[in-house]
Amino acid sequence: MPDTDRNRTLLPAFLVLLLGCSVSFSAFELENRLAGERTALHAATDAAQYQYALEQGIGAYAHLSRDLAGYVAAAGDSGEAGFVRYARTADVLAEHPGLRSIGYVEQVPGSSLNTNALFSYWYMYPRSAEALRAWEPDLSKVPERRRAMQVARDSGLPTSTQPHSYLSSSNATPVVAVFSPVYRTALPPTTIAERRAALRGFVFLVVDVDEAVERVMGPGFRRSFDLEIYDGSVRPENQLYDGDKRPHFRLGDRDFPVARQSDLTFANRTWKLFFFAKAVYRERYYNPYGAVILLAGFMASIGLAYLTAAWMRRVAKRSRRRAEVMRFDTIFEKHPFAAYSLDHRHRFLSANAKALNDFKLSKQDLIGKPIEEMIVPENLSRFLQAFAEVLNGDSVSFESALIDNVGVRIEVSMIMLPVIANDRVISVLGIAENITERKLIEWRLADSQRMLKLVIDNIPQRVFWKDSQLRYMGCNEAFSRDAGLARPEDIVGKSDFELAWRASAELYRNDDIETMRSNEPKINFEERQLRDDGSETWLRTSKIPLYDIDGRTVALLGLYEDITDRKLLERQLQQLAHYDSLTGLANRAFFYHHLELVTSRVKRRHATVALLYLDLDRFKAINDTYGHDAGDVVLKAFGQRIKHVVRETDLVVRLGGDEFAVLLEDLPDRKTAETVARKLVAVMQAPFPLGSADVAAGTSVGVAFLEPGMAGDEAVRRADQAMYRAKRGGRNRHEVYGSAL
Repeated sequence: MPDTDRNRTLLPAFLVLLLGCSVSFSAFELENRLAGERTALHAATDAAQYQYALEQGIGAYAHLSRDLAGYVAAAGDSGEAGFVRYARTADVLAEHPGLRSIGYVEQVPGSSLNTNALFSYWYMYPRSAEALRAWEPDLSKVPERRRAMQVARDSGLPTSTQPHSYLSSSNATPVVAVFSPVYRTALPPTTIAERRAALRGFVFLVVDVDEAVERVMGPGFRRSFDLEIYDGSVRPENQLYDGDKRPHFRLGDRDFPVARQSDLTFANRTWKLFFFAKAVYRERYYNPYGAVILLAGFMASIGLAYLTAAWMRRVAKRSRRRAEVMRFDTIFEKHPFAAYSLDHRHRFLSANAKALNDFKLSKQDLIGKPIEEMIVPENLSRFLQAFAEVLNGDSVSFESALIDNVGVRIEVSMIMLPVIANDRVISVLGIAENITERKLIEWRLADSQRMLKLVIDNIPQRVFWKDSQLRYMGCNEAFSRDAGLARPEDIVGKSDFELAWRASAELYRNDDIETMRSNEPKINFEERQLRDDGSETWLRTSKIPLYDIDGRTVALLGLYEDITDRKLLERQLQQLAHYDSLTGLANRAFFYHHLELVTSRVKRRHATVALLYLDLDRFKAINDTYGHDAGDVVLKAFGQRIKHVVRETDLVVRLGGDEFAVLLEDLPDRKTAETVARKLVAVMQAPFPLGSADVAAGTSVGVAFLEPGMAGDEAVRRADQAMYRAKRGGRNRHEVYGSAL
């Protein structure tokens, strides 16, 4: 059902529901409001009565304090016995619940409350251990008591303290003390100065507020109210009484409404009273069945709304059926695709103009014709299966091919929908979109993709492509073989860390990220690949970022070829260019190139560098006697003995023939070079084995030191001269250039 029709149908029902619920809720709220007003009025009246009782009961303590002060003033020096007798006669403890003790203290002459007042002469009733612990010998030492005593002295009235601890323990019950002044004069002084001068002492009372309030208010009070009393401002330290020990007023507790809030004056201080009505008042006036009545009203409203909606739906359904018949005929005929209806035996019942045009049939020829006569044989079983599903009430879509009346094949995308009346399928509505041109494009594209795959699978280069997360999307056959995979399809979703070159994966990843970040292709760069089997491969690689239609980098295309053979050839050529093919030592060209670098370092750093020039004594005789092959064996052995004597960092060179050179860098001193020369002479004394014969040979060594600014050729010349001097001196020895030249 369209939203507009549904809204039109439900609107009257919604209005009925809204009206019924509003009336029910309004009646419920009115009843609750009246109950609330009655509750508040009753609770406020009761609270006022309880407040009056509290004022009368708590005021008795102030009266008692004033009466005792009058007795002490009138009795003069009657002593503690007279005071106690008076208290017992008046039965003050029984008549004043919560009264812990009463007493009298007298000010020591010469002291003042404003400075250093002392009240050491005092007596008390009852004189218990608890009372004695509660009161210091000097009452004025406690700040709360001192302030109350000052106010009582200056006002001439009984004055209460703020709440404070009765005993020294921090867990003691808070109490208040009431002080009434006693003056020396017969007539009460009238000014503050006169009162201060005439002060004799104080009568004091200690009152436990919790017990006093509980006894004054009676047991019925706690069932109806919770009372909170604060001395002055509403603060935790000023709380005098809390019936349930929960500060509702300070917590803002909505479950306990304030029934009455007022002030009470007690002994020159103002107490703030908060009466909180308990549930007994609400239970008395609130209707327990109010929620049930409200729910019944809502249910009645819902029922009435449902009946209204059902009636509106029935009316709308009749109108909709008439409109749907007209609209379906219009849509059926104007549909851009071929639309038709079939009976249970697959025969055409009707068709629009587009279907007649696509099938190349007139309406008379099409009606009654089974559609399977037009479906190509290879798709017939799929059609019959789909038709059976539609007869079961399901909608299906599939692609098929039809042969029109003139024999042309048509590729179609078919949708079949069940037409249901009275809970049964009476016909099938079919819609066929002609997708022949799209299919031709898909086939050509598939052919093109197959050709492209054939091309990239047969080129020598390896080709791959990755997504933006650097996971492989595809590759050619050659690449999959390098990766150790059976088929190119196996690489989809993998990363370089899962393939045969995982040792180089981190390098490839960083290079791919940089290529995609820069949006610049990298063409024909060489890189080394380390494989899991320990082998090394050299590649010439190109990587190109790929973009979508919005210009965003979404993939990476790469190709490479294996240039390992070329790299090996380059290394061999480099070996031939810089190293002697017989001994494997550096050759003359490499030596002179390296010598130039060393002379530059000597000039900058003034390091000690020595050049040793040596050849093989009697080498010509070995060649003539044993042949050139034997001479080559001796030359190789000669070179190996030199390498065993010198350091790995020293350069050993075959200059040609039987001439060799050693370049010693970073020597600690010049004597080290001579030590090496002596070792070379010594190591060459051992015979050189030639198969079954041993050949004796030796060496002559010339030593020269590179000076700052000296050319390399000059160093060679000096070393050469020193070597020939060693030969002339008898061979198998060394000479240092400059020692006696």
